[in-house]
Amino acid sequence: MRHELWGPAIHNHRISDQAAPLVSFILKYDLIWNDKDSEPTFETVNGKSWIDIIISSANLANKKMNWQVIKNNFSDHNYLVFNVESFNSTRDPPRIFFNHRQILKICKVVHQKVLKLQEEIQTIDSKQKLEKWINQIIKYHQPN
Repeated sequence: MRHELWGPAIHNHRISDQAAPLVSFILKYDLIWNDKDSEPTFETVNGKSWIDIIISSANLANKKMNWQVIKNNFSDHNYLVFNVESFNSTRDPPRIFFNHRQILKICKVVHQKVLKLQEEIQTIDSKQKLEKWINQIIKYHQPN
């Protein structure tokens, strides 16, 4: 299927939204597609096209090295060749998604904590007490 995201830059005689489900999938999961300026992945005497597309996560895309389309004399489909670096690097931390109820619960807890901190800071009357109070907050917020 053709789409302007991956080429070709010619009039598409097919239904204009034929690639819409794939494009929605790519956008929903923040995937990366191949460069529309790359060599076509399919070539015949009648024309050329980008019917073979490459999509990947951003994490994997950062590891791709020198991917390229190599012309194949024995088939209409060209080769897609790329090297991938080792996967031993650190991974991004998993995303945490909260629903509306969870966000409200977090807001209430934070609000209560801020009220408590406001009360505590009003009782501080020396530099030593302030430093102790700050150290307690820092210790509370440090990961285990």
